[in-house]
Amino acid sequence: MDIARRSFLAGAAGLAASAAIGARGAPAEAPRPPEKGPPEAGPRWRLACQTLPYRGQTLERALEGIRKAGYRHVMIYHVHRGEPAFAPSLSAEARTDLRRRLGDAGLEPICSFVGLQGDVRTPAGLDLYRKELDLCREFGIDTVVGIGPWYYDRFPAVPKRARDWEKECGEFYPALEKAVRHAESAGVTITLKPHTGITATAKACLEVLRRIVSDRLKICWDAGNVSYYEGIGPDPDLPDLAPHVKAVCIKDHRGGRADGDFPVPGTGQVDHDLMFRVLFGGGFRGPLAVERVDGREDAAKMDPDEIDRRIAAARSFLLPLLEKHGG
Repeated sequence: MDIARRSFLAGAAGLAASAAIGARGAPAEAPRPPEKGPPEAGPRWRLACQTLPYRGQTLERALEGIRKAGYRHVMIYHVHRGEPAFAPSLSAEARTDLRRRLGDAGLEPICSFVGLQGDVRTPAGLDLYRKELDLCREFGIDTVVGIGPWYYDRFPAVPKRARDWEKECGEFYPALEKAVRHAESAGVTITLKPHTGITATAKACLEVLRRIVSDRLKICWDAGNVSYYEGIGPDPDLPDLAPHVKAVCIKDHRGGRADGDFPVPGTGQVDHDLMFRVLFGGGFRGPLAVERVDGREDAAKMDPDEIDRRIAAARSFLLPLLEKHGG
C-alpha cells in the first residue's frame, strides 16, 4: 500500500468516532471513553480463539489446544466431527457438561455464530435463529456473528440473477428484523460480517444498518474476508463503519481475490496494525476471535498439534497490537 493511502486511512481513524451512519438519518453510536485493564481481561477488548480450526477434532481437544496456547476466551463452533457442539439441540445434561468442560479448561465463551444452520427467511430457520440467541443468553454470551444473503450462484464468477437476488434480499430483511427484535429482548447483539452479498464491504455494511436500526444489530469486521471475496485491502470506508463494529473475526489472507490462502495472522497481507488503529479510533469495544490459520490446507484434516502452534503464534502476534491500540 502506498504511503499516501496509508496516511489517509490512519488519519481517518481519528474522525471515525464522530462519523454518522449516513444521510438517511440513522443515529451513530457515540464511542465510549477508553478504559485501562489487563490485556485480555480489559473492558475494551477480549481476545478469543474459535474452535473452528479444530472442527475435525473433538471439542475437548479444541478446548485443550486453545487453553494451552494461552487464550482465556473461546468462540465455540456449532459442530465438531459432525456432531453438535454448541446448538439448541443440546440436552440439559449436555449443556451442563459443556459448562463443566469450559470451566475445567479455564475458558470463557464470549461469542458464537448464529444462523448458519438454517435459512432465517423460513419459519423453521427463524425459530432456530431465535433458539440460538436464547442458547447464547443461557451461556452468558452477549455477541453473536451472522452473515447475510450470498451473492453468487458460483463464486467468484457467476452471480445470481438480479431478480433472484432482489427477491432474496427482500425476504431476508423482514426476517432479520424479527430476529433482531428477539435479540433485543434477549440482550444479545447480532453482528453481521462481510461474506459477499449485503455485507461485502464496509460501505455495504453501513447500508444494512440504515435498513434496520437497533442497538442490537451491529457489524463484525472480517478484513480477511474482504480481501478474499472482494480483493479489497484495506477497505477505504472502514473509518466510517468503525463506530458500529462490535466484534472482529481475525483471519489473514494471501494472494488475489478468490485465492484461498488463509495463513497465520501476521504472515499475510492484511494490515492488522492499521485495522486496529482504525477500529479502536472509532471506539471499538468487543470480542475478537481468531478464525483461520490453515493457509491452503484442509483444516478438518490438520494435525491438532500444528493447529496448537499456529493459534499460539497468532496470539503472540496480536497481543502487542491490541495493547498498543486498545490500551
